[in-house]
Amino acid sequence: MPDVLMDCTGHRVDWTSLGGIGLRARELAAEIARVADVTVFSPGSLPEQLGAGVRLVTREAAWADELRRSDMVYSFDSPSPERLSAVVDSGKPVIVENAPPLEHALYPSLVRSADREDVYRDTVEAYRRQLASGTFFTCRSAVERATLVANLCVTGRVTVEAMRASGALDRLISTIPIGFSESAAAAARRELSGADPERTFRVVWSGGLWTYLDPVFALDAVRMARSRGVPVELVFLYGRENADNAVVLSGLLDAVEEHGCGDFVTVRRAPLGRAEYFRVLAGASALICVGRRGVENDTCVRLRARDSRLFGLPTVLDRHGPTFDELTRDGLAHGADDPEEGADALAAIHRQRGDRAPLDSYAYRRTARDLCAWIEKGKGER
Repeated sequence: MPDVLMDCTGHRVDWTSLGGIGLRARELAAEIARVADVTVFSPGSLPEQLGAGVRLVTREAAWADELRRSDMVYSFDSPSPERLSAVVDSGKPVIVENAPPLEHALYPSLVRSADREDVYRDTVEAYRRQLASGTFFTCRSAVERATLVANLCVTGRVTVEAMRASGALDRLISTIPIGFSESAAAAARRELSGADPERTFRVVWSGGLWTYLDPVFALDAVRMARSRGVPVELVFLYGRENADNAVVLSGLLDAVEEHGCGDFVTVRRAPLGRAEYFRVLAGASALICVGRRGVENDTCVRLRARDSRLFGLPTVLDRHGPTFDELTRDGLAHGADDPEEGADALAAIHRQRGDRAPLDSYAYRRTARDLCAWIEKGKGER
């Protein structure tokens, strides 16, 4: 079997500090392991078993050896320029999954930098190099495929021969919607089967606390819903402070204190283990994740759609982006353009609560077939 090296750059894959990209990489690795030996390279991650056929390497110094022994490399968001250069120089096939680095231009840590334009230019250049060096591309949604194709066109990667072979460019690109692994679906079903149908009406914010999101919107919607007699509780799962969410987190904590919401709002500051994560989401009645209007929300589907699909959870979110469009097609979206409409959505979800199950059409066992076939056939010849 081929050896696939998945370079997660700064995205950790251990459950104590898992983000959306790390989780995506971790679960795709489990599926790819059916047809290849997979090494996940994630410096900074805590040692952890990732499943049969998948090794986790956490030592930065091991990179050169791992690259040497691999047959192909899978490169994700925010690639290390040095490691990407090494991959390109090696001549090995490169699978690329990334989207235009638009949100990066709003990171507070970057905006505060005196040389922010140079730093951002370097980030964009790393993305451009991925476009130039990729042998095969994966994307997470239709809108991301559209932006990818446009970028590949202007960088010269779309050719007459490529279009003649496939007008859909499916020999170059595979769309793998945000979904989940077989083991995650099994774990979700186990937890859902034991959930109490009369459980507390608990709504979970699982979207991170980033500058393009609006957690205070969720707080206000819950306050309004409670004033109408809806017994809703709100839990924020990601409240650990870092340089790029400090202002957002501080604003949320101030709002909780100002409105005296401590008895029905919880901001979890410690990371969840895997078992606890499944218990919390299986016991939730809905998700809420509201974004601010902006180009970031126009050009991607939020990775937290995975939680909606894995647990069949109705989700309250803004209408101005493809996340709403996709979850609407899934039958999970409840749109809200202001907190009052958010309160209406929560009341409707409370009235309509029913059985939930994973949306199996998003299992990577189904959606990553083309990618796995490409890897298995060794179509990495450049």
